[in-house]
Amino acid sequence: MRQIVFLFIVGAFVSTLIGITLYFILRARRASKNAWRMILGRLRQIDRDKFAEVALDLLDDREDERHLEPDRIFEMIGGMNGLDALEENCDVLIDLATYVQRWYPDALQLSEELRLNAREIKWHIGRLRGASATGHLREQFPVYAQRAVATYYLMTRSLLVLYEGVKLPELAELQQAL
Repeated sequence: MRQIVFLFIVGAFVSTLIGITLYFILRARRASKNAWRMILGRLRQIDRDKFAEVALDLLDDREDERHLEPDRIFEMIGGMNGLDALEENCDVLIDLATYVQRWYPDALQLSEELRLNAREIKWHIGRLRGASATGHLREQFPVYAQRAVATYYLMTRSLLVLYEGVKLPELAELQQAL
């Protein structure tokens, strides 16, 4: 009889431990999913097709192709408003890479590269803000804006490669958002 009582107590104790463990695992998953949605919700919408076209115009440096006109670049990007959205999105891309680091510490290198790229983009946008203050925005816009957009485009591609490489289930949702 004592053995049955002992086994019942041990079984209840083990069951309680398993229940508590499952509770915290499920709670951590929900919190992680909520964090993912919060990060992704901070992305500002940009016309990614137009941004990609502007970026590829600079990156695909072929002599036989015509380059975009400065006024067309300004229009496609959406002026300084488009660059402001791009600047905010840089911080979100860094957070998305940091999100992956929780499970894949090897993602640290990409996070650092994205931080450097974001600093470069912010530098370009800062130059454009200075040009705007002095009345030279139209002249400087194609040079700095196209470089900022091209860097942002490469950042998004690197982030997608990271998510695909580690096979995260959020990849499809990220592809749609970017």
